[in-house]
Amino acid sequence: MYGGRLDQANAVLRAYVQEHGDRPWTAEELTELARLRARWTAAARELRMEIRPVPGPVSGSAVVTAA
Repeated sequence: MYGGRLDQANAVLRAYVQEHGDRPWTAEELTELARLRARWTAAARELRMEIRPVPGPVSGSAVVTAA
């Protein structure tokens, strides 16, 4: 859809969040989520794509939607 690296980062991020489900996140899971989001952000910036900030706290489904 966007390009190789961004599509790959997006797919990995979505799969991780969907696998997690609606249970509370552990510190280790949040660390991995942050790493995956940083990878996605870097790939989006390479394409000079606008990244919209998500206001307020986000749940697992919001992360999938935003990604």
